[in-house]
Amino acid sequence: MTPQSVSTEYVECDLCGSDQQTVLYSKWDPVTRAEYHLVECRCGMAFVNPMPTAESVPVLYPGDYLKDKENLDFMYDRMMEFLPNLPGGRLLDIGCGQGDFIHRAGTNGWEAEGIDLLAWNTPHPVRIRVGDFLKMDLPGKHYDVITAWAVLEHVRRPSAFFEKVSPLLKRDGRFIFVVPNFGAAGMKHSCTEDIPRHLWLFTLRAVTAYLVKYGMEPKVVLHNDRLYTSYPFGIVRYGLLRLRGKETDCSRFENKSVALLRNRQVRGNLSQWLGEVFGSLRPLDIAVDALDLMIGVLVANWSKLVKNYGVMTVIAGKTD
Repeated sequence: MTPQSVSTEYVECDLCGSDQQTVLYSKWDPVTRAEYHLVECRCGMAFVNPMPTAESVPVLYPGDYLKDKENLDFMYDRMMEFLPNLPGGRLLDIGCGQGDFIHRAGTNGWEAEGIDLLAWNTPHPVRIRVGDFLKMDLPGKHYDVITAWAVLEHVRRPSAFFEKVSPLLKRDGRFIFVVPNFGAAGMKHSCTEDIPRHLWLFTLRAVTAYLVKYGMEPKVVLHNDRLYTSYPFGIVRYGLLRLRGKETDCSRFENKSVALLRNRQVRGNLSQWLGEVFGSLRPLDIAVDALDLMIGVLVANWSKLVKNYGVMTVIAGKTD
């Protein structure tokens, strides 16, 4: 199938408004068959620039985008662990997809509903509003918990989401969200982020600034792989190329074996993936990739110990 064209536009930093950024790397996207640039702002944000326009965002997601995101019951159980013990509480899940999590929350006593920009086929009898969250008329001070599991990196204006969420929460309500942390060791020089579907990458400093700006504050910030994993794969080749000067082309330093996964999970795809690795890569590349995998895992585990992992789970509340 020929991919639809994606229109892009240059944007200022959503957090601080600066138009001065440094290119971290450029990455070819096999879905849209185009190259995108990830830039870093001095305020602690990184983002795709030029960025796909609002009209082009749906084009970024192939029809089988949720294929490897099915049968994740273990993850929904873990998500429930972050919720307060509040039977009958009102919960809103932003970016709910097929509604698997709100279905799980509903079976555990929550009055749960979801919102998603796209209409996915849901197998559950749950309430899902389809459309733009920012344009929806929702009741103020109504929700005990609002969740956004790995959503804010996908939206064009994270600030608008923080601004919209704050007045919807009850006074003691909680905003629970997960975002990628490009400030973790090695992540600035790893091409493992799903660019351009991940439009924005965060740091703890940036997340805190967003929350404070809109009348909230972080109550708990967790740096672990309880829900999602993050590994700085690609840093071995990057380090070697860095000896000869600055390198920003992902095709030059990314882990070639990991790139063959094409954003799929290893689980359920292991045999096919290994077949592609050994069938298309040179022995030297496979050896370098194996070393890179080992170092990436070691660095990621160290990042958890020093509380600066590549994924942050944030539990925020209204400012007292």
